[in-house]
Amino acid sequence: MSGPYSAQQRRALNQVWNAAGVYGFSPLFLSLDAAGRPDLYLNTIVGCVRKWYGEEEPAALFQSWAGDRRQALLDDLAWLVLESAAYARELPARPLLAELRRVHAEAFFDQEQTLSRQEWMAKNQLSYTMQAARWRAVLGRRPPVMTPYEKRLSAALDLGGSENPFPAILETFSRFHLFTGKTKPPPALRLRLTGRLAGMMTRLMPTEIVHTDVVDLGRASGAGEGGGPAADPRRAVLRLKEDAADRQYIESCFGPSLLPDRELGLAEQALCSGIHLGCRLWYTAGVPRPERTKNQEARRMAEQALLQAERNRAAFSADAALYQNAILRLTERIQNCLHVHGQVETETARRGRLDPSRVWRAAVLGDQRVFQREEPSNRPGFAVDLLLDASASRLHCQETVAAQGYILAESLARCGVPVRVSGFCSLRGYTVLRVLKDFGGRSRGVFRYFASGWNRDGLALRAAGALLEGPPDRRRVLLVLTDASPSDSRRIPPGGEYPLGRDYDGAPAVKDAAREVRALERRGVRVGAVFMGPAANVPAAESIYGRNLARIRSMDQLAAAAGTLLQNEIQELEG
Repeated sequence: MSGPYSAQQRRALNQVWNAAGVYGFSPLFLSLDAAGRPDLYLNTIVGCVRKWYGEEEPAALFQSWAGDRRQALLDDLAWLVLESAAYARELPARPLLAELRRVHAEAFFDQEQTLSRQEWMAKNQLSYTMQAARWRAVLGRRPPVMTPYEKRLSAALDLGGSENPFPAILETFSRFHLFTGKTKPPPALRLRLTGRLAGMMTRLMPTEIVHTDVVDLGRASGAGEGGGPAADPRRAVLRLKEDAADRQYIESCFGPSLLPDRELGLAEQALCSGIHLGCRLWYTAGVPRPERTKNQEARRMAEQALLQAERNRAAFSADAALYQNAILRLTERIQNCLHVHGQVETETARRGRLDPSRVWRAAVLGDQRVFQREEPSNRPGFAVDLLLDASASRLHCQETVAAQGYILAESLARCGVPVRVSGFCSLRGYTVLRVLKDFGGRSRGVFRYFASGWNRDGLALRAAGALLEGPPDRRRVLLVLTDASPSDSRRIPPGGEYPLGRDYDGAPAVKDAAREVRALERRGVRVGAVFMGPAANVPAAESIYGRNLARIRSMDQLAAAAGTLLQNEIQELEG
């Protein structure tokens, strides 16, 4: 069959037909992986659904929510139900299906290390959790950490070999407030265009024409100076409303700013320059506030962040014995290194080496403490900032990142090392540094970690150096957990090296991050990084962090790798 199908799609089509035992029909769905290759197991399931349940009822089911804003999520969850039902009914006649199912489950988890940030951002968290629960069960693994709602939904999506799963699917969706039978279409896309492009688009598609007065603003001089037109107050009001909406969105997702508006403005003026011109900063230690916004997107994200904190704590509790053992081992390692390379402090004493500058005190004041004595110091002479990549590329391992961050923070704290843990990401032009555990704070704050958005590494490093100053009497170590793939939705503005501007990603973003690391090192900050990402990003990681880089292939290696980096830093700082 040729026509609209590609070669790979035709292969997928044949897989569906073979399983259905019927040829020539056009299925509602074809399954191909991210590389465009047919997924044999899922295409077989599509065919088995046709074989056991016919054509009309499945088509009517998926049509019932067509156009709904949650259509992609509902499609995914419905196929989980149909997969369990069709698998149970087909297995006696096709025993090889069990092996195909196991291979598919393994491939599902293998893809976690290869998906791009954009692909992770496109995933729905609930859909991913339900799929992870299904395929973990197939492999005989423990289920992922889930909220009570997610546990009940996961159980409801497994109907076994039901003869008629369609009413049960609709009932389940209604019971879990996913679909009530009335579609809710997404809001219409509106584009605000000007000039020739606006005129052309009015001929091609329905448009809404909005007149705006935009002028170029010169230096901040008196009104009318320089011969240019004055700023239109209507445009200024519009811009203020846009800024206010973005700020409210960020505050609802991450909590209020730690800096007063004036200080935050001065920080942005100093730091958001060069290729970061037009970007914003948000420095917070707060919690998401879903009740503070009417924006549905912001509310959903804030609610998911609070749920993720529950998952992080539950995942740590489930493996508490293993994690506590890791804390003990890392604490002992750091303590041994501090003991070997510790500082020596000089104090006054009644015996030791005579201090000529204090001899007079014995005769005049009767003070016999006129000697100096050297004693090993139990107070480390440095503080650590742990900076966790909290962009969407970490969506699949949030519980593990939180647990490993807690292990590092708690181990350092037990050794008397001041430590602060922050997550960084960027959304809507804001680079957010969210303090999860401050100096002196409890390590359990790290469990508030969640991932979202992009990461503008250069600006995050610049902001960490300027806004996250450590105790003044200690040297600083900055340890970054990264995939060495800086990428942001806010472009580099035209000017300087990039006369036409360009996207903040690839070589320019890596160069920017490396430049900020060198700037921190010139200020005396020791910078190291733990890298976990694809092999293709290794050269970028080395370019940014140089020799102070440890590579890991799974998150359970993080504490050991960070321990090695810290040991090297202690030797340099205290040696």
